[in-house]
Amino acid sequence: MLWLQTDNQNSGTMNLGGSITRQVESDNNVSDQPTHIANIGRLVEEMENKIRLTLNEIYFGKTRDIVHGLRNIQPLRPQQPGFASELSKVLGGMKSAQQHS
Repeated sequence: MLWLQTDNQNSGTMNLGGSITRQVESDNNVSDQPTHIANIGRLVEEMENKIRLTLNEIYFGKTRDIVHGLRNIQPLRPQQPGFASELSKVLGGMKSAQQHS
């Protein structure tokens, strides 16, 4: 079971939840009760690690891919600065026109 919830000004609101079920079988030698308990403990820990890695790859990896796909961390290309300054002038003109009306 995984549940992750955030709600802050910097990252916004995010709810992520899910569940996953896995099953494994293992044949081990059992001489007494402590050996049996140790075998079960090892199986639980191995499965927990596998599930944790899967969650990390699926949920967090996919979320990271989506966030990086939405963000542009590359600097502006040479042809874009002219467009940005032109857009700034137009928006500045619209702003001053609104202030005078």
